[in-house]
Amino acid sequence: MRISFTLSRYIFADLLRIFLMASGALAGIMSFGGLLRPLTQQGLDASQVGKLLTYFTPAMTAYSFPIAALFATTVVYGRLSADNELTACRAAGLSLLSVAMPAFVLGLLVALVSFLFLSFVVPAFTLKAEEVVYSNIAKLIAGRIERSHQIPLTTYTVFAQEAYLPPVESLRSREQQVVLVGPTIVRFKQPMGKEDPSYRVAEEFWTASSATAYITQTDDTANPQLTVALRDGMTFPRNLAGAMTGAVGATQFGPVPIQSPIKENSKFMDLRQLRHLYEHREDSRKIQDNLSTFIQHDQQFGYLKAVENELNGTHRYLFQTAGGEEYLLSFGEDVVAAMQGEDLVVGAPPATAPAGAASTKSAPRGSAPAPDAEKRLRVQRRVNGRVDGEWRAAEARLQAHPRRATEQVDVSMKLLGVIMTSAAGVTDVAGGAGAVQNEGGRAVLPIGFRVTMPQKILDLARRPLEYYLSPAAAASGNQPRLKHELTKVTNDIVSESHSRAAFALSCLILVMVGCALGMMFRSGNFLTAFAVSFVPALMGITLIIAGQQTCGNVPWTLPPNAIEPLKMGVFVIWSGNIVNFVIATALLWRLSRI
Repeated sequence: MRISFTLSRYIFADLLRIFLMASGALAGIMSFGGLLRPLTQQGLDASQVGKLLTYFTPAMTAYSFPIAALFATTVVYGRLSADNELTACRAAGLSLLSVAMPAFVLGLLVALVSFLFLSFVVPAFTLKAEEVVYSNIAKLIAGRIERSHQIPLTTYTVFAQEAYLPPVESLRSREQQVVLVGPTIVRFKQPMGKEDPSYRVAEEFWTASSATAYITQTDDTANPQLTVALRDGMTFPRNLAGAMTGAVGATQFGPVPIQSPIKENSKFMDLRQLRHLYEHREDSRKIQDNLSTFIQHDQQFGYLKAVENELNGTHRYLFQTAGGEEYLLSFGEDVVAAMQGEDLVVGAPPATAPAGAASTKSAPRGSAPAPDAEKRLRVQRRVNGRVDGEWRAAEARLQAHPRRATEQVDVSMKLLGVIMTSAAGVTDVAGGAGAVQNEGGRAVLPIGFRVTMPQKILDLARRPLEYYLSPAAAASGNQPRLKHELTKVTNDIVSESHSRAAFALSCLILVMVGCALGMMFRSGNFLTAFAVSFVPALMGITLIIAGQQTCGNVPWTLPPNAIEPLKMGVFVIWSGNIVNFVIATALLWRLSRI
């Protein structure tokens, strides 16, 4: 016999009333609970607290749906059973499954609303809450330094004894300040071939008695820029052999881009964004950070290789700077250009004469060459077509540092054994302005300039992701790390999609569990209903979270015959719903047999 519309409406109205009360109470409690971490770690003012409560409410409401649905069905059907109303329904010829139909309707509605919330509403409001927490980057930096005395910024780490916000009354738009006491800034570099990203080597140091860090952001989408004004400081490299150090009253570090504290996270993306990122994983910020290393390497060596080929072919190369200056490097037949590590070395070729011809060998590098050898290379600087300076050198070493953002290349040219020619004659510049005595007593002159990146070098950045995963790009960067990050991004997207679907479906399954438990325990008491419904709800939610963590826990090397983290994680995500569905089916079948 079918249940009447009047009875269905009566039960559904009771279910909806208790569900809304429970959901509102749980959402309020969890919203205030979500404020504890930002309040204790970042510090919030009154306006930020109000915004966070507003943004937390939709998310916490969606997270409360499964527990509230389970609690409501347990209370309502427990009261119906305790008041013998279920007995009256059965006496009228109604089955327990037909009486439970209003609960199934509620479960379907809550599951649909929950899925829509989790797919579109919750990601947007969660991102807004994160933006409120990290809106004051200066306060965040000062707080972290006070707790741990350091803060990592991509390839740099800032150490300081203390940090505090200055009492600044007026600042430029989008500028924040932090005063650092006893700061030390270290630039790290990861050696090629090392898979572990935590393995880094210190390359350069900046230290001072005090400093002021300026954080600026040009727009809402760009990463902030960090500039540190050092007072009474110095800078020096890790290897002091043959290096230059500087001690100044005031100097500046930066500006350098710092990674936004709001990291790329799948929980901030709606369903459409997740699908797009899954189909175009190269758009991921994490993958882009890894690809930048490959692109930097390819553009750097591609540019130097092009210079090398032209030098060996024509014995000259013209560098046209962005500022209008020109540098012409030329040499005779007894000079070659060859790559040595990250440097393009232009100088005498290696000695190949037989053992008896020692007098014809060129002097080894590092020793003072003969005067004629000093004139192997010639570098002319031209301004508006006129020669503004000319140098002769025994050797030149070039380095290139591409700047993709401006489509330019910073070229560093170091002339060894250098002399300068002028109208007054030949002058040794050892110890002169811009030169230091180094490398076997030879004068060294550093020259730096910026040139426009050639189109062929610029096009290297347009290579697809598949190229950097192929053997052809094995020497361009850390491929194991790129594959590891790619796997993590894929697993995060898949696990987030499955967890949202599992969380929404749990509303329907827990409603079935609540119906069975309420009919069995025959009690409409709120405490009893909460105690009975707590275990299945906690089990389902815990397994969803555990499954997400399992999917994201990708080892660097997967043991043979081991279960892949993604497969294992997805199984754990759905295992709670599977267990609860089995329990609900068994209990409802048993009740229908009574």
